[in-house]
Amino acid sequence: KVKPCQPAVQHRHLLLAFVRYVPSGGRSFELLSAFEKKAAIGDARPMGTCWRFVLGVSCWHYVSQVVVSAVAGAFTQLKVSSLAAGGLRSSVGRQNSPNFPSQPPPDFGADPDVLAATQTSPLPWGEESSWNTLVHQVFTTAMAVVVGFSLSVGVAFADDSSGAATVEAALSFIKRNYYDQTFNKQDFDGLSAKYLAQARKGESAESLTRELVASLGDRYSRIVDAATFEKLMAFDPLGVGVVLTRNERKEIFVSSEPFNSSSAAKAGLRQGDIVERIDGLSLETESLFSVMDRVAQADRPEVLLAMRRGPAEVSAERWEQTLARSRTSMPQDRVETGVAPIGPDGHRVGFLRLRSFGAKSARDMAQALKEVRAQGADEFALDLRGNGGGSFQVALEIATLFLEPDSVATRVKTTSAETDQLVRVTPSAPDGSSLSCAAAAATVAREPLVVLVDQGSASASEVLAAALRGNCRAPLLGARTYGKAAVQGVFGLPNREAMAITVARYSAPTGTRIEGGLRPDGPGPGDNPFSQAASALGLPVDFTAADYAKIDFSAARQTELLKTCRPSESW
Repeated sequence: KVKPCQPAVQHRHLLLAFVRYVPSGGRSFELLSAFEKKAAIGDARPMGTCWRFVLGVSCWHYVSQVVVSAVAGAFTQLKVSSLAAGGLRSSVGRQNSPNFPSQPPPDFGADPDVLAATQTSPLPWGEESSWNTLVHQVFTTAMAVVVGFSLSVGVAFADDSSGAATVEAALSFIKRNYYDQTFNKQDFDGLSAKYLAQARKGESAESLTRELVASLGDRYSRIVDAATFEKLMAFDPLGVGVVLTRNERKEIFVSSEPFNSSSAAKAGLRQGDIVERIDGLSLETESLFSVMDRVAQADRPEVLLAMRRGPAEVSAERWEQTLARSRTSMPQDRVETGVAPIGPDGHRVGFLRLRSFGAKSARDMAQALKEVRAQGADEFALDLRGNGGGSFQVALEIATLFLEPDSVATRVKTTSAETDQLVRVTPSAPDGSSLSCAAAAATVAREPLVVLVDQGSASASEVLAAALRGNCRAPLLGARTYGKAAVQGVFGLPNREAMAITVARYSAPTGTRIEGGLRPDGPGPGDNPFSQAASALGLPVDFTAADYAKIDFSAARQTELLKTCRPSESW
């Protein structure tokens, strides 16, 4: 009976193909049948060390039989030929000898020497006997066990090394970055020892990392598979196909292998390479977020990285690499715009709908504002319905388009800070450089504004909505938001998957908690039982220009909606 084994590697299908073409008899095909049954029911677990051991024994047993038979056959042919030739010489010699009478040519098949040769065991170690048969079986079985063990343990050690590296990286990221430093009231050292030991024994890194993240008890933290991780790179402001984070020395490094076909992969960047500067900006003196923000705002087609390979204390390889930035807005990242017909009050509503926060969303939003202004809009509706979030940093960048410079956009609680950190809006020039107070104030949109939200508005959407509402800049219309007050950090792992863990929690500028959702100030322009039911089910409800035109932007209405807003003077 084939019993389940611990998973270790990903190449079961290759071994299946190998066995399929080796007619090794009943045992191997029984084993093959068991593997195929597991595959047929969708068992995607990789082949384990003990599976490989059994398969190695079975295959080697067949191979040894073939080899021994071939050697025996060759030995037999050699011995028959030798003895036959010897018999011919002996007979000819006797025929020509004066001491013997003339005889007919010998019958080689009846030659007693030849008969003896054909009746003895073909094996070179002696005559056929039950003892020799036993020795042969013991020898081939022992060799089968040795080869099976080598096949299982040798490959398992190689894979255990890779799996252990993935688990070790996941543990390191959690220890340095996870928001709850009690780790769900677990002993982190014991947790690390447990999962590393399991990884070194050959258990799957994929299953171990998922179990590890689940043990944190955080509904937002999760493991992201490789395909989904690549899609998340739409939020990468560098746009070169790498994920950067800080190591234990506070250095910025490439945390996972560059994505296939990316400019970083083509340039030969590797996991573990250190990035010392980006476009000449030192990462020792500036935060990674601020540097990436400048790169995204500049939106140049290339980025220059100063790289290092190896520890700084030794003779490390250093070089500069120019990489092409192939970032394009995904459909959900683009700002959908339009201008409603002139209303009875003589005003025109420009609507700006954003379904997700991507790397270029802030730049696209600034451009969209210019476009709707050019079409005569003098009132704005920022539509965040159904926007499940995206880049936290981009949400803050969009807030700078509507808030006065130095306003508090949000409060953030991180792992290292004992109190909330106030995050202020700091407008910058298109090239990423700082602006004077007067220049920054001149970039702010001051037209009347409302924000449309619903149950699908979450994460970064709530950060932006809370920033605008908390500064009395815009009322919220629609339905209560989702209520996710967590900032996720996405960290690439050596096995090309990624780990998304909660690295911070945020609240409104006033300190109001966002868990449970932001309560709207009034209904949206198209609110009815049907739209509310559709929104609750996560179904998109699109408004027409006429729906946006129904929004009341009058000063009296704005005052009524924002009557509970009391920004603190201490900000």
